[in-house]
Amino acid sequence: PPTGDLTRLVLEDALQIMEEDEKREYRPMLYRAEDVKAVMTLMQDADYDANEKIGDLEFCFREAGHIFGSAFVELREAGGVCVTFSGDIGNDHVPILRDTAALAETDALIIESTYGNSIHEDESTRVAKLREAVIKTIEKNGVLVIPAFAIERTQQLLYELHELAEQGLLPRTDIYLDSPMAIETTEIIKSYPQYYDADALKHVSMGDDVFRLPGLHLTKTREESKEINDAPRPKVIIAGAGMMNGGRIRHHLVRYLSDPRSTVLIVGFQAEGTLGRALYRGDRSVTVLGERVEVKALITSIGAYSAHGDQNKLTRWIAEAKKKPSHVFCTHGEEGACMALATRIQHELTIETHAPRLRDTISL
Repeated sequence: PPTGDLTRLVLEDALQIMEEDEKREYRPMLYRAEDVKAVMTLMQDADYDANEKIGDLEFCFREAGHIFGSAFVELREAGGVCVTFSGDIGNDHVPILRDTAALAETDALIIESTYGNSIHEDESTRVAKLREAVIKTIEKNGVLVIPAFAIERTQQLLYELHELAEQGLLPRTDIYLDSPMAIETTEIIKSYPQYYDADALKHVSMGDDVFRLPGLHLTKTREESKEINDAPRPKVIIAGAGMMNGGRIRHHLVRYLSDPRSTVLIVGFQAEGTLGRALYRGDRSVTVLGERVEVKALITSIGAYSAHGDQNKLTRWIAEAKKKPSHVFCTHGEEGACMALATRIQHELTIETHAPRLRDTISL
């Protein structure tokens, strides 16, 4: 059920961006407001672990642990084979989200490979590194800029900052959540506590608002966003987009990338061709909003914040199934990651594994 609310939010947010692009750059619209309304009338809830049927096709959603409401899906023809589509499989030990459900018996598994050639940092160090980044920013009287995806990553950051503040481990400082979409996403997530993990549900049951902390400012309007520029240092700014290729984060990067007292903290995957990827690989000069900016700020990252499982998690997920699938197909990853995961599964789990090419067809 949360996916319906989040879908509406994502479609409306993209619509707003397209409308602005159409006015400014005459780009064609992919859809209009009436299309969003039409799509939403077609939404039908299907809860986790409930067996659903459409004609001769049976399907079941299982908890993926990737973002709030995410699922992998088992598809079975009546009396036929079962195919499981992983979608995005979540990382381990993510606040708020429940763990990825076990892989059930299936004939074929189509699995993502976003981090198929990578091993994440130890997640136990994640919160300590976040605290260190905030404290160092305060000591330098600087600005900590965190590009964050509006769905899941922002809420995870807020949750862990809240925990640090509650434990007295975080000095009070001004933190600006500069993302209307992230603010609305947080409200949606707050309305579905039944999907929280045990720890988050325990806090909420005791009346704790796990997404609030002293010094937090929610900036919804453009005017409020612009006022952050004049806010005194030190300060923390959390804004989208997560890969820095759109959204309000670009305006903050123009202002602070050339400031040696500032820090940009990367907490998510940066796809090839994005501004985030350029900063992550160490480019010392980048173009932001048409302006060439020298990078003098500290660029750092916390790999354990990834919303995707790494090679170890994906391989373990298959290995721990009660019955291993007969076939595995690695998709949704850059070529090197896809091939690396397929190779490990083939050799370590002795399952017939493929990394399909575009338009490949496989019969089971």
